[in-house]
Amino acid sequence: MTRMHICLTAVVLAATLGGNANAAEPSATSAEERYQSDRVICLTGQSNQSEATCLKEAGAARDEAIRHQLGDGNAPYDANAMRRCATLPPADKRDCESRIRGEGSVSGSVRDGGLIRETTTIVPADPAK
Repeated sequence: MTRMHICLTAVVLAATLGGNANAAEPSATSAEERYQSDRVICLTGQSNQSEATCLKEAGAARDEAIRHQLGDGNAPYDANAMRRCATLPPADKRDCESRIRGEGSVSGSVRDGGLIRETTTIVPADPAK
């Protein structure tokens, strides 16, 4: 049996058993389902991390979710990004904030070295010219 087949079997089994789990513990069930999904990503090489690191992080995230300690990982990132926009001139600040909110287009990847966020702002021509 291949590693992929074992992982998929584990995910199917977890999903099947998860439906019969005690309704009083939905967070533990969803944490385990997320862990199984993350495991498949780790074991199939779809992560940006090494397999060992990916599995370690997936397990740690599951444990924190079960303890209700896993929060919105993007909230601090988004707040920091908005603080960086605050230092810009007003016109640039609006454009920066719209890019952070996800408006416009995004290209590239972290794996390739970075994300490029692009918005287009139409500025009316100066009537004096």
